[in-house]
Amino acid sequence: MTALQASEIRALASRPGLHTERSAPSWFVLVRDPWNIAGRVSQREPENGNTAILMVNGPSPESGPGRALCSTKRTMEHTAPLEDATGVDGRVAPRPATTPGVRETGGVRFGPGASGRPDAAGEGSLLAVTVNAVSATARGRLAERIDDAIERELDRMRAGPPGVGAARDADANLSDQLFRARQVGATGVALSLPPLAAIAGRCRALGAEDSETLLFWARATRERPVTLCLDASDAALSAHVDPIPLRLALDPSRTPASPLRIPGAATIGLSVTEVVEVSVAPPPPHDDAPETEPETAVLVAEALRQPPRPEPPPPAIDDSWRTLTLALTAARGPQPLAAFERLFADSYLPLDTLLRDPARVPDPRAVHARDEFKDNFTRVYLEAERAFATTGKRPKMVLDAPDLAARIGRQNSARTSQILLIDGMRYDLGQLVKVELARLLAHKAVLTNELVLWSALPTTTTHQLTTLAKGVAALADEAEEEREDGALRGRTATTIRRVKIGSRDLYRLDLSDVRVREAGDRVLPLLPQIAADVAETIAKHASLLGPRTLLFVFGDHGFTLARDGAPSSGGASPEEVLVPAFAFLLGASH
Repeated sequence: MTALQASEIRALASRPGLHTERSAPSWFVLVRDPWNIAGRVSQREPENGNTAILMVNGPSPESGPGRALCSTKRTMEHTAPLEDATGVDGRVAPRPATTPGVRETGGVRFGPGASGRPDAAGEGSLLAVTVNAVSATARGRLAERIDDAIERELDRMRAGPPGVGAARDADANLSDQLFRARQVGATGVALSLPPLAAIAGRCRALGAEDSETLLFWARATRERPVTLCLDASDAALSAHVDPIPLRLALDPSRTPASPLRIPGAATIGLSVTEVVEVSVAPPPPHDDAPETEPETAVLVAEALRQPPRPEPPPPAIDDSWRTLTLALTAARGPQPLAAFERLFADSYLPLDTLLRDPARVPDPRAVHARDEFKDNFTRVYLEAERAFATTGKRPKMVLDAPDLAARIGRQNSARTSQILLIDGMRYDLGQLVKVELARLLAHKAVLTNELVLWSALPTTTTHQLTTLAKGVAALADEAEEEREDGALRGRTATTIRRVKIGSRDLYRLDLSDVRVREAGDRVLPLLPQIAADVAETIAKHASLLGPRTLLFVFGDHGFTLARDGAPSSGGASPEEVLVPAFAFLLGASH
C-alpha cells in the first residue's frame, strides 16, 4: 500500500457520515461516503496490518488451524502463572507491527495503580473503563463484571444501545461495544481490573471461567484497540490454560512429564513421544562389549517406530444454556407485555428445564440469571396484582377466558363455543398438549388462536374458579383457602365433567394435575407422556362436538419445582402464573 492510499483512507475515516458495519468481521470495514454513494464500492482496510492478525480465539500462525484456546492437543499442566498465560506463548497471536492507516492495538500491563482509572492522556482517546473491586462472590463471573462496567461507561457517555445479535458471544459483544465507543468519539477501550486475589482459589489460581475471560481479553489487545491493565499483585496468580483429558490425569501408570520452561510462556509438560524423534542406529563395535540378542533389538526398534496412539477427541460441550442466559440478562428494565411473555416462553422455561437435568452440571451464571428473573417477577407481580381491580390496567387473565372464547368464536363464525379448563396445566405442558392435539385433530379441526393467560394470586384452582364466577371484583376480595373442590382421582380423572361457575357453564379436566402429583420429583421427564394422555382425552371429547364448534382450552394455574424436584402451586413464580390457552374450530378446514 502506498502512502497516498493510506492517506486517502484516513481522510475518508474523518469525513462525517462514515461508519462501519456491525455485522462485518473486525478486519472488514465497509466505507460508505454520503457523496455519490451509488457510484462507490465496498473497500477493505489495508490487509498488511489487519488481515495478518487473527480473530479472538482464532488459530495462531504458530499452531495452525487446529489450535484453539482450550486445546487438548498436548499434555499441559493445569495452571500457569498469570503473567505467562497472557504472554506470547503460541496461544496468543503476536502483536503486529504498526502500519500506516491501520488502527493501533493495545496490550496487557501489570503495574502499581493498574486497578485505578487509566490515564486518559496516556491512552489517547480510549474509553477508560474501571471494574469495581471484586469479592469471593464474583468468582466465575469476571466476564459479567467487565461487561457491566463497559456498559455503565458507555451509558454515561450516552452511547447507543447494543445492536441486534450483540449478545450472541463474547467476540460479537466486544465488537458491538467498540463500535458504540467510536460513536461517542473514543478510539478503543482501556480496561482496568482490580486486584483479583479475592476470586482466586486456595492455590491462588483463577477458575476456568475467569481464566478464559482474561485470555480472551489478552487476545483482544493484539487485534483490537483494547488495553488491559492488571494490578501488579496479580502477576503471581495462576490461571487455568489448557486442560488435559481426565483419563490421563487419573492414569496411575502415566509417568509425570518433566516441565519444560519456555521464557515468556506457560509451564508445559510434554511427553517424550511428542517432542523427540528417536532414531535407532547400531552402536560402534567393541571387542569387549557383550552382543545384544537380535530378538531384543528388533523388539525395541519396533516399539520406538510405532507412532503414539492418537488422543480421543474431546467430548462435545453443550453450551445451549449460554444463549438462554444472555437473553435473560439482557432484558433489563420495564418490558412490553408481549416481549416479556416471549422471554418467559423462549428463554426462562427452557433454561429452567436444562438446569434441572441431572445429567448436566448447572453453570453458576445460568442459575443466577434464572433465579434473578424469577425473584424479580415474583416481587413485581405481588405488588401489581393488588391494583388490577382498581386501575383496570392488567394483562389477559384466566378470569377473561369466557369473554375471550366468545370473541374468538365470533371472529371465526362459530355456531357455539365450549370452554375447557385443564387443572394444573402450566405453559410448557400446554405446548406439548397443543402439538399432540393438533396431530390427533389434523383433519377434524384447525387451530385458530394461541394466548398466554395470567393467573390471579394465589395460583390455586379454588381461587381461579372464584374469579371466573365473580370476574374482576374477585381480585379485591380475600382469597379462599384451597379445597379439593370435588376433583376426580384415579381412573375417573380422565373424565371431562360439566361444572356451573356463576351463570356460566364450563368443562373441567383434572387429569393433568393428578398425573403431575403422581409423578412427584420425576415430573419433568414424564411431561411428554402426561401431555399425550391429556391430548387423547380432549380429542375423544372433541369427537362428540358438532361442526363449527369452538373449543377453547386453557390452564387455570401452573406449578413450580422445589430443589428436590417436587411440584407445588399457589405462589407467584412465572411458571405458576403464566398459563397457556388455545382454540380449535371443529369441523373447519382452511
